[in-house]
Amino acid sequence: MLRNLMAIGGILAMLLGVAPPVLAEPPAPAPTDAATTVIPWADLGTDNRLSFYGNSSTISLSIPVPSGLAPVALNATLDLPFNLRSGVISVTQDTQLISKVGLPLTDLAPLVIPLPGVRIVDKTVDLTLTLSAVPDDGYCLDERSTVDLINGSVTFAGTDVPPATVADFLPPILRKATIAVPGNPSPAEADAAVALAAQLSATYRQRSQPTQVVVAPLAGDQATVDTPSIPMERVFIVKEGPDNGLSLVGSGGIPQLRISGPANKLKNAARLLTNGALNLAVSTNVVTGDLRSDPRFPGNATTLAALGRRVITAAGAAPQVTIYLDQTKFGHSIQGVRVHVQGSYTPVPSAFGGQVTVSIAGEPLESWPAEPSGVIDRWIAVPDRLVGRSIALTVAVNTTGNEGRCNEFRPVVLTVLGSSVVETTPANPPIPSGFRSLPQALMPQVQVGIGQNSFPDLARAIQIVTGLQRITDIPLTTQVTSVKQALDSGAPAIVVSADGWNQKSITLPLSSSDRTITLSGAGNDPKAALTLDPGAQFGSLQTVFDGQRSLLVATSTGSPAQLDDLLRWLDADPRRWSDLNSNVLVAFPGREPVEVSGREPLTVF
Repeated sequence: MLRNLMAIGGILAMLLGVAPPVLAEPPAPAPTDAATTVIPWADLGTDNRLSFYGNSSTISLSIPVPSGLAPVALNATLDLPFNLRSGVISVTQDTQLISKVGLPLTDLAPLVIPLPGVRIVDKTVDLTLTLSAVPDDGYCLDERSTVDLINGSVTFAGTDVPPATVADFLPPILRKATIAVPGNPSPAEADAAVALAAQLSATYRQRSQPTQVVVAPLAGDQATVDTPSIPMERVFIVKEGPDNGLSLVGSGGIPQLRISGPANKLKNAARLLTNGALNLAVSTNVVTGDLRSDPRFPGNATTLAALGRRVITAAGAAPQVTIYLDQTKFGHSIQGVRVHVQGSYTPVPSAFGGQVTVSIAGEPLESWPAEPSGVIDRWIAVPDRLVGRSIALTVAVNTTGNEGRCNEFRPVVLTVLGSSVVETTPANPPIPSGFRSLPQALMPQVQVGIGQNSFPDLARAIQIVTGLQRITDIPLTTQVTSVKQALDSGAPAIVVSADGWNQKSITLPLSSSDRTITLSGAGNDPKAALTLDPGAQFGSLQTVFDGQRSLLVATSTGSPAQLDDLLRWLDADPRRWSDLNSNVLVAFPGREPVEVSGREPLTVF
């Protein structure tokens, strides 16, 4: 009887233009002393804006759950494009309704959605959010006018449970990873530490989490880090020794993970943390056999499915899909890109005009009239000048005609198949050049040259490698060597030479002698020279192609502190690495780092 009355009340509310009554199962009462933790969406790997368009639309949401915690509420701010008459948001898990909440009709109002009884599967809660809304007369909810949830967070109940086995050491949410090594790290310890940093960064980037990776020195024979770990942070100890494998160490609170072994096995032990066999490590001490985790790259001809896109689809009055071709997925720089776009679209109604276009960044590559068959079967060549670190090829069906009120006509459905073939050829020199050529121009194996037994150089190398890992989902395979070995190998490399650059065989775009700074142009000809009075020291990060391979050089004019300031600045914002465009980033004392280019006119700052 009560449900019937509620249903009648909902119909009346919709007719009167007010929020309907909500029949929501209340959350189970929590103990009065139960601990709660609020974690922002950004730390969970979720976009900070969830957009719903149309009178009813759905979004999938995946919430990682630390051990001992359970999500009890979604929190957000409601961002309305205009006034709504009514609205409701419901949350389901599989086919079970979790909760249903009426939308506040005030813009920028707080919204709390309870999550009673959600099931945690493999440390994750997968939910479906459906938002239904009725706008005021004369307005349409579409791609241009969306109802958004912003500035979100999740409230968790419970207490974080420390890991009891190696298999449980990596948490679903990792805010900070501290890698501790001896103060004078051996080559094997440096190699394993850089590889571990890359692996952790890649793992949590794939979860869209901004994990911070820092390096700490171990004093003398110290076996652990004195500072205790806190929830969602972990400490890794990398140290050569006779014992081969991984062990939980430390007493009380969250343990630390010791990765140890002889020089020829230390790096292999670190691989377990990103190997599928990790789930079998259900003990506090694990000895590792031979582990391989090198990524496999496609050849010069592959498919979208092999690159991770099995099908791409969109629906609307003028649907469009984007084919993303990330150069790092090929393991090298590419050029001569051709895509055999195969797919279909709903035939455009006879009262409409229609055209299929393929473009990059708004520049049309090819277009043709919409055809009654609705079949797409075209080879599209991408000019090398439009090749970037990632190529965004947009396929769109553009229509003209009267769409009716709020797009009442049946939407056009556009689909691109994963069987679409992608052809490429290796590019050397890389396309594009400079920082935009990284990290793909350093792959498939990224050599890292640092000073021997130098903890500061190791810390700098880890900052650079994790920075590059931030702009690719492909785990970087690293190999730490000396600076001389990296340069003599003839292979692409990262080189850390913090005290200065004296390699006469490699001319950097930006150099300094006494008080004169020289920016080189094409063919290493001087392009601009500035004499500073008084002179100024600087740190720099520079890319150079020596005719055979690409190098990324971290150096300074005898002022390593300036290089460290530059790397800290890059590390402070995950977007800064991806935003670099030129081939030189330079930092002067007391000034924010700036970019200059040896290929474009010099900008005087």
